[in-house]
Formats: sequence, C-alpha cells, structure tokens
Amino acid sequence: MPKSLVSEVGEPEKREALQRVLSSSAFHRTDQLKCLLRYVCEREIAGTGEGLDECTVAVEALGKSRDYSPFEDGAVRNRIHNLRRRLDHYYDEENPQDPIHIVLPKGSYCPIFEQRPVANGIPPPVGPPPVPAIRFWSRPVPLHTVVVICVVALLALGLVAQRPNDRLNPDPVIAEAWGPLLGRNANPLLCISTAAQLTVIQRPMELAGIPAVTSPDLKAWYQSLPGLPPAKEVYLGPSLTSPFWGDVAGALAASQVLSGAGLGLELLPESAIQMPALNKRNLLLFGRPGFSKTVDLYLRDKPFQVRIPDDQHFTSIVNVDPRPGEPREYDAHQASRADNRETAFGLITVMPSWGDPHLRTVILSGTLSPGTEAASEFFSSAKHLEALLRLFRKEGYSGFPPAYQVVVRCSVFNTSAMDVSYVTHRVMTAYRK
Repeated sequence: MPKSLVSEVGEPEKREALQRVLSSSAFHRTDQLKCLLRYVCEREIAGTGEGLDECTVAVEALGKSRDYSPFEDGAVRNRIHNLRRRLDHYYDEENPQDPIHIVLPKGSYCPIFEQRPVANGIPPPVGPPPVPAIRFWSRPVPLHTVVVICVVALLALGLVAQRPNDRLNPDPVIAEAWGPLLGRNANPLLCISTAAQLTVIQRPMELAGIPAVTSPDLKAWYQSLPGLPPAKEVYLGPSLTSPFWGDVAGALAASQVLSGAGLGLELLPESAIQMPALNKRNLLLFGRPGFSKTVDLYLRDKPFQVRIPDDQHFTSIVNVDPRPGEPREYDAHQASRADNRETAFGLITVMPSWGDPHLRTVILSGTLSPGTEAASEFFSSAKHLEALLRLFRKEGYSGFPPAYQVVVRCSVFNTSAMDVSYVTHRVMTAYRK
C-alpha cells in the first residue's frame, strides 16, 4: 500500500469516517454488514485489530458457535467480501471526496484508515455524504402506497431486463441446473405470490361495505412510527397486492442469474395472471401455500409439501415418505427453539413445465418468506449446485435429473436469509426416463 496514502489518523476522525459510511445509502438495510464493519473498526481503534482472525470474527461479530470451522462454513469470508464491495461502492460512487477511506486489505480482517491526499491544496469536505434533497420518508406516503411502489419497481425491473443484451456465458453448473430457463429464447416468467393482507390506511375512508378494523392500540402503534403524517383515525383495509420481502428477494436473486446470461424476462405478481398463462412456458414461481393457490396446486402431489399442519399455524415442510433418519416434518418453529434463533426452511422444486422436457418450471417456496429467499439463493449459487450435482452423481445420475426437490435451511436476520445450507433432496422418479 503506498505510504503516501496512510498517515496518522486520530480516533475522532476514524469514528467520523466510520459514521459516514454506516449512514450512507450503500449500507442501507444491511444491518449485519454494519455490525461487522463497526466491530472490526472498533477493534482497530482500540489497538487490538491485528489479533483479528476468521474464527474471532465469526464468534464475536456474527454470533457463530465457538466450534466454528472455516473449512465447513464460509460465512465470514462471504460477509467480508460483501463488505469490501460496499465500501468500494461508497467511495467510488457515493462519496469519492471522503477524506478518510476505510480499507479492508485482502487476507486481513483488520481495517486501515487511509488519509486521502489533498488535491490542489483544497481539502475535501469532512461532513457527511451528500443527501438527496427529497427523501422518501420525509413526505407523507400511505403504507399501502409503499406496497404499490414495490410492485411497480419489480415490474420495472422486468421491463429493464427485457432490453436486448449481449448474451453471456453463465457458470457451467448453473447453466446445467437451470437448463431451458437459460435458453436463447427462454423468455422466462418470474411470478411472485401476493397475499391477502390488511393494510394500514391513515386517511378518512368510506367504511360502508368495506371490511375494516379500528383500534386504539393500532393508532398508538402507527403514531410511534417515524416520518408518517399524523392521523386522527387509523384503519385496516384489504389489499391483494402485497408480496412478502423474502419472495421479492428470491425473485431478485433469480433475475440476476437471468440478466447475467443476457436474457430478457417477465416479472409479474400472481394476482395479475391466471393459471392458464403459466402453461407451456419457462416459469420461476415464488411463494408458499396459504398465500399462493398456484404453489399449493403444484406441490400438492410432491414428495415434499409445504403445509400448515397444526392449529398454531406454524408452517412446515412435510416429508411424505421419509427415509431412515429423516423427520416427517421440517418445522422452522421447532428448529428455531432448538437453536435459540429464528430458522426457516426453503424448498426447491424443479420439473418440466407440464411434462414438456424443453421447458422448465422451478418453484421456490419455504416455511417463511426468508425460506423462499434461501431456496432461490441456493439455486442461484454455483457452489451449492456443484455440491448437489455430486450427490446426484453418487445416486447414478449423469447430471441434474429432470425433476427433483431440495430442502434447504437458513437462519433469519431481520426478515433476510443467512447461512443457507443443504438439508436433503428427493428425485421425482415419475419424470425419470
């Protein structure tokens, strides 16, 4: 590292530099990466950064158990890699004039605070990075409008992805697993389930004939939320356009694979289409029974099924014909209590579209919406798919079977999936030739 870029930076300047990064748009909604960056920076500021290693970061920053093995779990390396990318984005795009850069050298977990050289004798600004003049939460936006904006953004993503691109070569194992979905004229449809929900409405409304609920507790909760306009009355009104965050995150992970291969795609909420529109085409479907009639129909006769089997409404993945040593249910509630942390299970179902071997349907579901995200991350990861392919080859298959299911597991952090891992799988022999 050039010596000219490194100078003595005092503790106040280091803390100000750290705070500018943590409050930036690059680190918005990345609570775990914020905690990780704060942890390694505090260690450096305290003079104990040189003692940081992978196991220490895993246990003290990510909450891993003390028997953490870097050879079996790459969570720390993945998070550090993502942290470097976000730091690069912040300093390259959002605030290139920041006078102090936080750098994580490769092969090290101890950050370096770099004093950037002064250009033309004019010191760069020391204040926080520029903030857009208009902030989303600074204006009175009804919560149901936020949902509509999310859906519109997803539709816009689909339209952008449809623009012609130069075709790229995806990772070979992803290309093999996705098969027809990555064909030149695949035109895949990404369909996200939309649940029937009650949405907070803070404006006066005509209640006649519209189911609504009012409550003093609801009003108190609403008034505790920052940035929302005051309201004398708060209602709950019905909505049919609300996707779950995990389903949306799963669709985004899959769309990155498709756009990375230079493909166009369609992205629609399930409420906007009819079942016949899903026939005879390449399809990626995100959601779970109870909120998606289509997913319920597709999974009804499969070896693994997502159900709500008890009166407490805890969703589980039912193992219809368990092998020796396998449980009959993969219950996220039971797993969460055992681990003392929230857990979700995801389910990947791959099969020909209505029996046509030239088309592919993939259903990404789970016990919670982060389970759907975990399933999509697994199916979009070359590393996970390579391990799965080795299992199929041990069973005598030359590659990925035409139809199969995979159960995965993840930890849940702020509605997001973390530490995705394989649990079990089943080949659906009805499709085997």
